[in-house]
Amino acid sequence: MPVALRRSTAEDLAFVTGLERSPENVQGIGQWTDLEHLAAMQSPKREHWVIERDGVPAGYLIAFDAREDQAGIYVKRILVAEKGQGTGSEALARYLDRAFGELQARFAWLHVRGGNTRAQGVYRRLGFQRFDPDPDVARRFSEAAESTGIGAFRMLLAARDWGESKGPSLHP
Repeated sequence: MPVALRRSTAEDLAFVTGLERSPENVQGIGQWTDLEHLAAMQSPKREHWVIERDGVPAGYLIAFDAREDQAGIYVKRILVAEKGQGTGSEALARYLDRAFGELQARFAWLHVRGGNTRAQGVYRRLGFQRFDPDPDVARRFSEAAESTGIGAFRMLLAARDWGESKGPSLHP
């Protein structure tokens, strides 16, 4: 069964925070409180999704809608329980279909840590490219993301490039 996204609910908090706080993830991802996750679930400018594989929770994705701030869609976080199985790639591809289709975003972007080569490879295969904006644009993006991405760099994918990067393994 393919990967699916469904809106997160309060009932998903134990799964989400448990995954976030697992020993293999705790050093690489910011630790949010239940209230922060609930706020993201309830905000009209945030999207909080549970990633399911075979109908079972397998991860989660958080994105910020910063289009009115001229900062596109910011993929704040994507985290999966089992790395290297393609779940994260497929989930992000499904979310990008939404961002560029239903939401009609002109671009999506994210921060990635310099040492996270696995994630960098996933993002490159999906068409993301490193993006080093001028200081004014960087400030606008940081404000929209509520983060400067310390220790990370930005990667961006333009909507016009999304159709070219979609591979047959991700989209039947």
